[in-house]
Amino acid sequence: MREPAITLQQLRRNVSASFSLGPLSLEIPRGSVCALVGPNGAGKTTLLNLLIGTGAVDAGCASVLGEDVATAAVEIKRHTALVSPDISYHAWGSVGRAIDFVSGFYPDWDSQRCEQLLARLGLRRQERIDTLSFGARVKLSLVLALARDAQLLLLDEPSIGLDPLGRQQLFTELMAFMQNEAHTIVISSHQLAELERYADYVTILNQGQMVACGATPDLLSRYAELDVLLDRDEITDASGLHLLSWDGKRARVLLDRYALASTGSEDLGHLQIVGERSLTLEELLVALVKSNSGIRWRPRMGLT
Repeated sequence: MREPAITLQQLRRNVSASFSLGPLSLEIPRGSVCALVGPNGAGKTTLLNLLIGTGAVDAGCASVLGEDVATAAVEIKRHTALVSPDISYHAWGSVGRAIDFVSGFYPDWDSQRCEQLLARLGLRRQERIDTLSFGARVKLSLVLALARDAQLLLLDEPSIGLDPLGRQQLFTELMAFMQNEAHTIVISSHQLAELERYADYVTILNQGQMVACGATPDLLSRYAELDVLLDRDEITDASGLHLLSWDGKRARVLLDRYALASTGSEDLGHLQIVGERSLTLEELLVALVKSNSGIRWRPRMGLT
């Protein structure tokens, strides 16, 4: 069996007095695309930085490509590429000078592929970086990552600032990268419709905690939204049912099939269900964030 690309075991990072990431336990298989999603401030960027060796782990451990991030950060960086809007190349003046500088650090740099990427993404070596649009600077970061033969690609909001054509180009390049089955992508993005189509696995973070994780089709089939008719003031709490909204005699409830089954019962006969529908990844994220407070099924509380 192939070794996972990333393994987290009770990983914890204390970012500030008010925010901590983890503890997180997770495995991401090699040869897969894993989407890391959540609201702003959920801890996605913090996690990606830890995986690339930026910042110290306060508890637990993490391994990337078989190496411990606490002791092998240099080796991990040799085989991992990061694309982030926070990376600045202004100091090198032009696109070409930034490429020449970065390429010198990597023996696996492919000059021909670099030129092809520049042409496809509409960048020119002579362009000054300070005149590039925000989206173009993101494209430059992508070129510098994909011109290498990195085994792991970490993408932090790579589509930010890109127009629809730019986003299409981005995912075309990422799918070309994944033609090599040894390659792995972890991507954080708010473009959830694209992630739902392309990601093999999804990990959902909220307030530094992992609230759901799994293969994309399994995760989407695990949850459903119920339209429920209320016929009494209060319904007993039930594991696997989370109130999303309530208006008079009607309520919307998030159903977690796995949590309900773990109680030994999948009987929903106590509810008057008017309708049931599956959720998109974006809808599921919103529903899980709403239900992450731990409040289950208490219509009397008047939540909306």
